[in-house]
Amino acid sequence: MSNFNKNLLTPCPVLQPTEEEFMDPIGYLSSKPISELGKIYGIVKIVPPLSWKPEFQISPNFKFHVRQQVLSDLGITTRSRNFFKENLNRFLKMRRRRLVKLYFKVDGQKIYYYDLYCLVEKLGGYQAITSWRDINNIFKVDPKSKAIELEYDSAIKYYANFLNNNHNYEFPESDSDEEDNCLICGDNDDPEETLLCDNCDNAYHMKCLNPPLKQIPVTNWYCDKCLIGTGEYGFEENPEIKYSIPEFYQMCQEFDEEFAKNYNNGEKLSLDQIESKFWSFVDIEKSDLEVKYGADIHNLKPGEISGFPMSNTPNLDTSNPQIQYYINHPYNLTKLPFAKGSLLNYINTSISGMTVPWIYIGSLLSTFCWHVEDHYTLSANYCHFGATKKWYGIPSAFSDSFEKLMKKSAPDLFQKQPDLLHQLVTLMSPMKLIENGIPCVYADQNPNEFVITYPKVYHAGFNCGFNFNEAVNFAMNDWLEFGNRSISEYRPIKKENVFNYYELVENILKTFNQQKEKFENYELVKRSIDILQGFLLEQNSLLNKLKHKNLKVEIRPKHYQKRQFDAEQKGEVYEAEESLCYNCKTHLGFQYGILGNDELKLNNQLLTPQTSPQEIVKKEEAPQLQSIANSNSSIELSKFTKAKCEMDEFDLLILQAKKRSIEEEEDSNSTKRRKSKRILSLEEQQKINPTQRMKRVKKPQPSDSKKICLNCITDKKDIPNDSKLIYQSYPKDLFNLIELAKLNLKALESV
Repeated sequence: MSNFNKNLLTPCPVLQPTEEEFMDPIGYLSSKPISELGKIYGIVKIVPPLSWKPEFQISPNFKFHVRQQVLSDLGITTRSRNFFKENLNRFLKMRRRRLVKLYFKVDGQKIYYYDLYCLVEKLGGYQAITSWRDINNIFKVDPKSKAIELEYDSAIKYYANFLNNNHNYEFPESDSDEEDNCLICGDNDDPEETLLCDNCDNAYHMKCLNPPLKQIPVTNWYCDKCLIGTGEYGFEENPEIKYSIPEFYQMCQEFDEEFAKNYNNGEKLSLDQIESKFWSFVDIEKSDLEVKYGADIHNLKPGEISGFPMSNTPNLDTSNPQIQYYINHPYNLTKLPFAKGSLLNYINTSISGMTVPWIYIGSLLSTFCWHVEDHYTLSANYCHFGATKKWYGIPSAFSDSFEKLMKKSAPDLFQKQPDLLHQLVTLMSPMKLIENGIPCVYADQNPNEFVITYPKVYHAGFNCGFNFNEAVNFAMNDWLEFGNRSISEYRPIKKENVFNYYELVENILKTFNQQKEKFENYELVKRSIDILQGFLLEQNSLLNKLKHKNLKVEIRPKHYQKRQFDAEQKGEVYEAEESLCYNCKTHLGFQYGILGNDELKLNNQLLTPQTSPQEIVKKEEAPQLQSIANSNSSIELSKFTKAKCEMDEFDLLILQAKKRSIEEEEDSNSTKRRKSKRILSLEEQQKINPTQRMKRVKKPQPSDSKKICLNCITDKKDIPNDSKLIYQSYPKDLFNLIELAKLNLKALESV
């Protein structure tokens, strides 16, 4: 039985704007009283005026994929325990030891192997524990009992030692498309000396392992990746099966009837009963309950983009004033991201899933897991028809506390997948949040209602049956600092930037300088000046650190992308090339580097665990770049490659390159598509399925494949000699933009 208690949650504000307020969504939502509600509660529900009745517009040809969700796999605790058990048992098989279940019992108490491992590691590891009395007390076991210590010693001790000796999770990837090639060296020789992992079936030369093996193990043998695990998890999606809306509805009806028969004696469940059942399934350690969700649907043919009418919707009488009213209404989600006052007007491209809607077709218990929106923007979700969608939100003031709690609950998962909370595959019950002092707000969204989430508000939820929703993002003035914060918080976890934030800020100032008399929001201009100026000063500091590097300077005009969504005209969207740092996935900014091809690489192969219980393997030191750099050959070579120019000479090179750059690149009509990590690609599914073998194909690397931001190139100890420093915008020009904005602002404020 679930311990879910809805009375512990806080209902979100339900807002009913007037006709006039409803025509200005950004103005209304950013007004002081409503904005304050957003800060306090995180989510609000918008009930449109009674006159708002847009007709649902989707082509009869509309079809979509669904993803399969096993609810018991979504709970962060249950998934962590299962992953640990699977990896531990592979290790035990290699040592010919007894396999374990999820937990063992002492004095009637369940002791999960994963929980015991985490606790011991938190206390400093096995060697640091002088008494097990405290551990016994934590698990509510007789303090004098030796049972927990003995079980740890028997099942976990050697595996924990193996993990502690292998902190580097960069597993080897082969450049070969031959399945039997060694994954480390890429060669296909010595088949008699080649091992196949008994889980993933990948090939390894025994001589390539660290340390090398001299004979084939007599027991099962597993590679490092299958012993340590990657923490990867995603929803399966069959690319060959598509459903029409009537087909999916019929399937949902059959599932609802079967569910009511199995869990409520054939009677229809109330919303409260469904909610309680949902969270009990999430917390169950093993459940075969699987649901289907048509999520992140981004069809791009006319009539399949949105449930709202669009000017290119087939068979639509666009001459009808009523239809035109809804086509152009700012709450039409194809228009909201670029409504008056939305800061997404200042980005130079449309983004599928952010400024172009994604569609969500739900079924009973299908879920969206805890997440924040890309770049901490606001989101708007509209229910066209169907069953209630349940929402849970955490006010942004508690976002840091929420992140700490999630990381504390599954430290190993976050170590392997630092961006886990951005993958939308993890749940934790609101009851657990309340228990840890984190408030949780709820909303019950019904047809013809909007749910708005404010900046950096973690939210999750599920569907109470078949329904049809769609969602987009937008940004108001209060978001500006959240956007800046997202860049600094994305970099350490290598979360891909979806758009260029600092280019957005630059465009605000450019627009102000061009239209200063019409620009009303002086406060936005001031904050934009502070943000861009701070970023440029940081970039200049990084450029100064690079002044002695032997980098060829090159000027490249900025490559702009038209913002107009061309699906209405062409019926398709072309994916744009990403201008992201290859290392940290941050947008490259106004200046960046391109690494050359002679970059030194280290062998990051992990230690192979011992094949015999008696063997204790010590970690061998990998060759270090520093020792190579200090070699006699390196010192001799450095005499020829040492940078000669000081900052003045460096600037001169930049100016010369700038003069040579006289032609701008043509504008591109590309539209970006936001990537979703919520489903597994075919290759990722193969990594998890032990019956299939992975193929890795070496992809041709273009000369610009190693684009790197200033932060990352500055952090590198060794930069290849044929590397370049690219200027898309010259620092002086950008500072001039800021100074002009300051002068214009001062002149307008003095009037």
